[in-house]
Amino acid sequence: RFKLVYLFFVFSLLDLAYRAATVHRQHFNAKEVQQCTLLSIKTGGCPEDCSYCPQSSKHKDSPVNATRLMKVDDVLESAKIARDEGSTRFCMGAAYREVRGKWSFEQILQMVSGVRGMGLEVCRTLGMITDIQAKQLKEAGLTAYNHNLDTSRDFYSKIITTRTYE
Repeated sequence: RFKLVYLFFVFSLLDLAYRAATVHRQHFNAKEVQQCTLLSIKTGGCPEDCSYCPQSSKHKDSPVNATRLMKVDDVLESAKIARDEGSTRFCMGAAYREVRGKWSFEQILQMVSGVRGMGLEVCRTLGMITDIQAKQLKEAGLTAYNHNLDTSRDFYSKIITTRTYE
């Protein structure tokens, strides 16, 4: 780790960008860009107080209105449109601290398997999940999970106070 940090002091930003691009091109076609679509399947009403996030119910001046979890068929229709328009990854975000209730999680699993069944990569953000939920999401076809650790352990308490980094 120290060696990686040291590189930031030895090389200029442009040198680092060049090196990163060189590694990227060894593994990917430089002329291709993956098109992804992001859909908010449950907006607003999150009980966390992340200082940067308008989804939080703690921010009374937020223009974001809370919505319920979208219906599976509506999500799958959005994924189909995204696929037909060239997306190869479909990401679904939900303003949750954690998913509660078996019904909601079953709906989410149906969304994941339905989107994966269309040949798309599937990513999710649902807040905190259990080990069992992570396994179920993987079995349903999830290809990536976005977490909410948006800063370092040392700075975390300045961003959010409703939970700890751990």
